[in-house]
Amino acid sequence: MLSLTATELPRFMACNGFTRLGGIEPFNPSTEATDEGNAAHWLCEQVYHGANPDNLIGQKAPNGLFVTAEMVENCRDYIKLILMGNCMVEKDTYHHNGEVWEIRGRADYIGQVDEHTIMIADLKYGHRIVEPEMNWTLISHAISYRMFHGSKPWRYVFRIYQPRAFHPAGAVRDWVITMQELDELEKQLYNALNNPQAIVCSGSQCYKCKSLSQCPAAQIACMNAVDVANMAFDSEISDDKLAWMLDNLKRASEVIKQSYEAYQDLALHRLKDGRTVKSYAIQPALGNTTWNDDVTPELLQELCDIDCSVKKLITPAQAKKKGVPEDLIKLWTHRPDNGSKLVHIDENKLATKLFGEKE
Repeated sequence: MLSLTATELPRFMACNGFTRLGGIEPFNPSTEATDEGNAAHWLCEQVYHGANPDNLIGQKAPNGLFVTAEMVENCRDYIKLILMGNCMVEKDTYHHNGEVWEIRGRADYIGQVDEHTIMIADLKYGHRIVEPEMNWTLISHAISYRMFHGSKPWRYVFRIYQPRAFHPAGAVRDWVITMQELDELEKQLYNALNNPQAIVCSGSQCYKCKSLSQCPAAQIACMNAVDVANMAFDSEISDDKLAWMLDNLKRASEVIKQSYEAYQDLALHRLKDGRTVKSYAIQPALGNTTWNDDVTPELLQELCDIDCSVKKLITPAQAKKKGVPEDLIKLWTHRPDNGSKLVHIDENKLATKLFGEKE
């Protein structure tokens, strides 16, 4: 049986063949970004069940990361949504075709907007851009919802909350489709699941793919990326060629980074299995020295007669909630100038935001 998670569906729909390749076992998809995302989701789930978000600052999530004031502020808009009621948070979803395939997932948010409209929302805490359009993870949640609830809403809103990543359309982005459009997407998904192709291809779907180190398409893309990266620098190229080079070098750097991380995972797996990888060995990956959980400023004061506590100013947003006048906050705050940065702008999405959809 083909068994996939809803999170894997965007990869599957772009590259059916990844399921035919041998992945690294055990495969660890954890990164700093995913760990922060898991902690942010835990924070929001606690708030949904009645906790005060500000009281969770400094508490440790189950994965060991601490909830920060920045994390709470970044999740404010999403928290407002889940506290509006008439919704399900962290809802398991499932659909299958007998012994042929099954899709298991967990929707961040499923809520009823009105009598005929359902919203499926996803909180993305990382910086890697995720779009609501043709998002097969959200589409899968919608299909599962209407299958098990026996209803067919007329309208579906797919929403992405991505507070930390720059996007010309903003941090909250929607894609709205009709019931008929979801019917067509369901047919497309089920056709791919019932008749998967063995073809592999490289692209954004390669990110954190467990089969990346075994994939011939990714290996070819990586070698091509090396060729692009080795091209001589030319400061006199045209503006259009400059934009083209930036796009291609960005893609090349992503391909090389993804491949390097995949081969690192493969090397670690083989070394742990007792095999030899020339010039490589395993060392403990240690973090910064930190106090044990039972050590407090009061304990150090008593033992050493040294004050090791730190008084920290709360954030401007927290001060505003406590009643500090907004005009004083504007007077006494600033945003540090970290210089300039180059960002990629999707001109089509920007035009849609400014002028609306074409008739």
